[in-house]
Amino acid sequence: MNLMNFLIAVSFFIIGVIVGVNFRDKIYAKFDIARKKYNENKKEIIACIIFLLAGILIGVLITLNRKSNSMSLLAEWISGIGTLSAVVVSLWLATGRKSRLKINHGQNFNKFEQKEIYFVAYNLSDEAMTLEFYGVKKIGDKLFERVTEDQPQRVKAGDFQKKSLTLDFIKQKLNIDDDYKGSIVSCFAEPDGTKHCEVINWKEEISKFEKLDQKIKAEKE
Repeated sequence: MNLMNFLIAVSFFIIGVIVGVNFRDKIYAKFDIARKKYNENKKEIIACIIFLLAGILIGVLITLNRKSNSMSLLAEWISGIGTLSAVVVSLWLATGRKSRLKINHGQNFNKFEQKEIYFVAYNLSDEAMTLEFYGVKKIGDKLFERVTEDQPQRVKAGDFQKKSLTLDFIKQKLNIDDDYKGSIVSCFAEPDGTKHCEVINWKEEISKFEKLDQKIKAEKE
């Protein structure tokens, strides 16, 4: 390899790394969408593949049988179809595990001693997934409220994504106070728009903050 070819190869490698890093999340998101569509239509896709391969094998089988008139060859092809079916079924069962996501929340004080609710999405599956925090809203409202436009983030298997909103922000954006008797909803979403949400009773949440206040005061005394 001469110097020119070496420099060209290095240049393409560097460009590939830069593009891969910059578009990593988008690539992961598209991969997640494709995987989700496959999981949703898995039975139909596998059935089509089985019928297609079976049709091809039967056609080849008939052609060979007419030429050789060999029953042993026919038995071998039937055995081959059985083996292929077993492999396909094994792959079907192996990829049949659905992603599991658990949404939870808790109460906290941030570094500015402001009350805040933190929202957590736990990826309990054995596959990584891309998630975006939508924010919070009242039940019946269409729009979610959040502080900034968060970018979708890749959450590894067994890992979690955590976001926080102050109590004052939630009250202001949702136009509620401590006496609000309804519930709010927090959601994380997959790239295709599938939402994973948790309904939070507002009165119970305020009660938890009151107990947290009492606990902190007791510890300081």
